[in-house]
Amino acid sequence: MEPQARETLLRMLPSIPEKLKKNVPEKFEKIGDILIIHVPPSLQAWREEIGQAFKEVFQVKTVLMKGKIRGEFRIPQCILLAGSDTSTIHKENGIFYAVDLSKVMFSTGNIHERIRMSQFPHHETVIDMFAGIGYFTLPIAKFCTSTVFAIEKNWDAFYYLCRNIMLNKVETLVIPYLMDCRDFDGTADRVIMGHPQAYRFLDIAFSLVHEGFIHYHEFVPETRMERPTNRLVTAAEKAGKSITITHSRKIKKFSPGVWHMVYDVQIF
Repeated sequence: MEPQARETLLRMLPSIPEKLKKNVPEKFEKIGDILIIHVPPSLQAWREEIGQAFKEVFQVKTVLMKGKIRGEFRIPQCILLAGSDTSTIHKENGIFYAVDLSKVMFSTGNIHERIRMSQFPHHETVIDMFAGIGYFTLPIAKFCTSTVFAIEKNWDAFYYLCRNIMLNKVETLVIPYLMDCRDFDGTADRVIMGHPQAYRFLDIAFSLVHEGFIHYHEFVPETRMERPTNRLVTAAEKAGKSITITHSRKIKKFSPGVWHMVYDVQIF
């Protein structure tokens, strides 16, 4: 946050004791015309006032307080602080993402991975096993002109996936499926596994690619950085396939001592 903006923000919060103003959030996440902030416990009594101040200073329509992501479908438990509409359209790297932040998650911290997806070889066949609203599907289709089978079983996410396919004009390239990826029958040059519990589906992923690539995501404790490699090697052996991990990278810190990692796995 720019110093001038912070000064303006703090002036709009006269009811907060001076000794607590240092705890007013300095960082925020902007998705479309919605801000997401974290209000610490010491300021919970003033959270609506803080939300309204952020709304006015940054001229957005809604301010949400960040909560935990829960359940199989990764539903955000956000709290409305100012405004009323939790739906927005976020533009990133030439892609439009329509999303309702009270129903499905969107992490701006994954931007570099989404950009990387747009730089794959062209005209491949791709299976996105956990497509969500199209986080990876859309850049692959739009910039690589690849055919993408986008699989998603959460109805809310699937609704926005279909909307985003039309919004980005990739209807001829993306085939959406409202189903469990374990029930999908097909093969591909490349499989995307962008889910924190993707390890549970490695046997399915290896059955979908004869020769090609798997892009595998996992939340990895710093004390167990060898775990994803071991899981990949074991799954490959069970599938009777040879692999090389060509690349691995840290996407972002998920929690203290835990990293969101991605591994590029070539299958021979």
